[in-house]
Amino acid sequence: MDSGPVQQVNCGKEAPAQRIHYLDNLRAAAMLFGVFLHSALAYAQPAQSFWLATDTSSSVAIDASIWFIHLFRMSLFFFLSGYFAKLVIEKKGIKNFLWNRFLRIVVPFVLFYPFLLAAMIAVIVFAVSYLTDPQGLMGMIAAAAKDKTAAQKSQTNSTMHLWFLYYLAAFSVLGALMHRFKGIKLASLFRYPIFFLLSPLVLVPSALAAGSPVPAPESFIPLWWPLVFYGWFYAAGWQLFGRENNLEILRPYAWHIFGISVILFVPYYMLLPVMDLKTIVESPSPQSAWVLGTEALLTAYLSVMLTVASLLFGKRYLSGRSPLLAFVADASYWVYLLHLPIAIFLQTLLIPSPLPLWLKLMVVLSGTLVFCFATYVVFVRYTPLGWLLHGKRAFP
Repeated sequence: MDSGPVQQVNCGKEAPAQRIHYLDNLRAAAMLFGVFLHSALAYAQPAQSFWLATDTSSSVAIDASIWFIHLFRMSLFFFLSGYFAKLVIEKKGIKNFLWNRFLRIVVPFVLFYPFLLAAMIAVIVFAVSYLTDPQGLMGMIAAAAKDKTAAQKSQTNSTMHLWFLYYLAAFSVLGALMHRFKGIKLASLFRYPIFFLLSPLVLVPSALAAGSPVPAPESFIPLWWPLVFYGWFYAAGWQLFGRENNLEILRPYAWHIFGISVILFVPYYMLLPVMDLKTIVESPSPQSAWVLGTEALLTAYLSVMLTVASLLFGKRYLSGRSPLLAFVADASYWVYLLHLPIAIFLQTLLIPSPLPLWLKLMVVLSGTLVFCFATYVVFVRYTPLGWLLHGKRAFP
């Protein structure tokens, strides 16, 4: 059985096939990181400026943790998606692969988009009427109009957080074409250290076009930079299938890669406040060009290094079967779909509260996860909806 955007399938062609537990567990961990990231954005500076729910208090520690996670979370998701896509296409062929991707990606996008759009609009309308002095993006919406019109305009032209499915569907088609016509090879990325050291340079132009931190490409009009940036990770995962031992070359250097990433993150994070794109565009200067180029280079290297470090740590520490992580992995697709409006609603609800910042964050994070997991067990896991998202699950 597979399980949504990142499939849960057995690896290898020999029988009996073995489930790759550490990849399942990595997907579960990446999903939890995502819920934390979205739960914490209300309490981070300068992230609050573009987030819907802007709390009166903020924390630099939270802000730094958000952007550290942001550098590799989606890259890891696309890498895992590419790996399992190649596995499915090798086992079932191109036609069955495309049908499988249609059912697991396109159908959920079309099915859930109207409901999630309505939920996001409802949360915005609630926030505008509930908050006496909304700040940030919510304040701009409130200033425009205190009715549904502003909320609708702010969301209607956006894929919201479903942009991941949007581009994953495109990569599925491109992957099938690549397989059919024997496309580009990235196997050497893990086979020869020199390729690992030089390969992030390919991502610099797309990182430069995206800006730092890399934004969510939510437009319905496809953009070239996410196709290149995230497509590289999808292709790298695709090419690793069948060459898993190549990853072993880098295993002794896992902590070195992570340590260097932490060091490089310091200048990356320190330059983020300088990334005022409006000022840079209106008044370009050699200094602004240097900042843009440096951030793009750091983004490329940090995304690759932290993704590879995640794979190496996952294989080392998460290879065992964990019933808890297996459940989280099963629920991850549903949590991904549902969590965003829930988190923003809870953030908005707590803005007037005098509770300490960290307690607010814990309430939002735990409340979102409990609601998502509870609804998954009751309405999804053993129902036709669950069959659509991840295939049938046997009753315990």
